[in-house]
Amino acid sequence: MIYMEISSCFDYDKLKFKNKKCALFDLDGTLVDTADDLSAATEYVLKQFGRKVLWSKEDYRSFVGNGAMKLLERAFEYTLSESELNKAFALFKEKYNVILNDNAYVYDGIRDALDYLKSQGMKLAVVTNKPHKSAVIMVKHFFGEDYFDFIIGAKEDRPKKPDPYSVNIALDKLQCRPCDAVFLGDSDVDVLTGKNSGMETVGCSWGFRAAEVLESAAPTVIIDTPKKILKLF
Repeated sequence: MIYMEISSCFDYDKLKFKNKKCALFDLDGTLVDTADDLSAATEYVLKQFGRKVLWSKEDYRSFVGNGAMKLLERAFEYTLSESELNKAFALFKEKYNVILNDNAYVYDGIRDALDYLKSQGMKLAVVTNKPHKSAVIMVKHFFGEDYFDFIIGAKEDRPKKPDPYSVNIALDKLQCRPCDAVFLGDSDVDVLTGKNSGMETVGCSWGFRAAEVLESAAPTVIIDTPKKILKLF
């Protein structure tokens, strides 16, 4: 897989994405900026456990990507027992499902990019490590009931990204081969997920990870604004 960094003179046509049939997207940090509400829910749980809130917004951004359980483990600096972590996770889900859309917003240019892909006849899916219920609520809130062809979030009894499990389910539902699909996400976890499924990958550097982190995972290409999605397909 060839890694190419976007530049002002980049030849987008060399990627040959224009014949792809499906685009799979991460949610947090890729389609929607959810950092403030994820931070608020985590801080709520920290306070319930009598912990001081020590983390910055950038810290929380770095904690996101491997699911809510891992977010909490990182915020608590891996000091919780298994039973405490399960309690914290339950508190987090309860709180977050109340506030998940309070401050979240769709990144500028995302809707235009998605509308363009749909106009090209592409099937679209959301594949996220956000708890499935929260993911469905958020996607329907911001994009409508049937905008995406498939949505799959995390459940406790199945593997999370970068394991290809959820991506493979999405591809099956979309009736799309990995070679006909592209995975777009803002983290190294997303890049590895797509690669583990045999897909081309697009690193989105407007989200929760810096371009340097995305580079380390070697995606097919890195783009810095949603508007550049239109140039890829």
